[in-house]
Amino acid sequence: MIISMNSIITFTSDFGTQGHYAGEVKGVLLSVNPEAKLVDISHQVAAHNLLEAAYIIARVYRAFEPRTVHLLVVDPGVGSSRRGLVVEADHHLFVAPDNGILSLVFAEAVVQRVISIEAEHYFRRPVSPTFHGRDIFAPVAAQLSTGSSPQSFGPEVKDYARLSLPEVNEVTPGVWEGFILHIDRFGNIITSIRPEKIRNKLGRDFKIDRFSIQDQDIDTHVDHYAAGAEGTLFSLVSSGGYYEIAALKKSAAAMLNARRGMKVMLEITT
Repeated sequence: MIISMNSIITFTSDFGTQGHYAGEVKGVLLSVNPEAKLVDISHQVAAHNLLEAAYIIARVYRAFEPRTVHLLVVDPGVGSSRRGLVVEADHHLFVAPDNGILSLVFAEAVVQRVISIEAEHYFRRPVSPTFHGRDIFAPVAAQLSTGSSPQSFGPEVKDYARLSLPEVNEVTPGVWEGFILHIDRFGNIITSIRPEKIRNKLGRDFKIDRFSIQDQDIDTHVDHYAAGAEGTLFSLVSSGGYYEIAALKKSAAAMLNARRGMKVMLEITT
């Protein structure tokens, strides 16, 4: 199958912007497809932080048109036996190590196919065991952007890696447990809890009573940031559809001494 061509390639990594790594990868992308339109999503992912990268790409990819190629290189297992993947999901294409970095895409998207990258004739030579982003993932992503079929890179697989993330569950009647999924640069705390998921499980609407993080209650819920009192913690629904804890012009994460992965409790009334 030959896919319709889309020359946009997004690039997300933990390389930072001061070194040479991101630049080398982009050089390879353009050497394979000089017409590619490269879009840097972020190179400031915390080093080796797969969950942060997973959250970013799950938030971003839908903003791009179908057949966009999304290259992700956060790869603490580079050089090991972990596979590389080409993933077709929601009619987008993802190129990434098989280490769970696409867990939230797998959880939220319609996955058409997952391919193990095995066709070595596409790779840049010689392949460095410490830089698969440049030598394997970049040339594959660039070839996809020219219209190459995902199936041309290897066999379809089902046993791809996913991060072990806690489910959002009702632990007692009216009390739901999630975790801190992400903290943005403003100190806003994005939880793993989505109102639509609770509504779907309950089959009815509900009212928020309070959130709790670190034994501190947040009992004010607003529609947008400016509706909250300055310096006071409140909850709202983020632009990505998750419940978020914020404080107007303050860092909610600093106020709560919060970290990614911490437990979040939500009490509701139905």
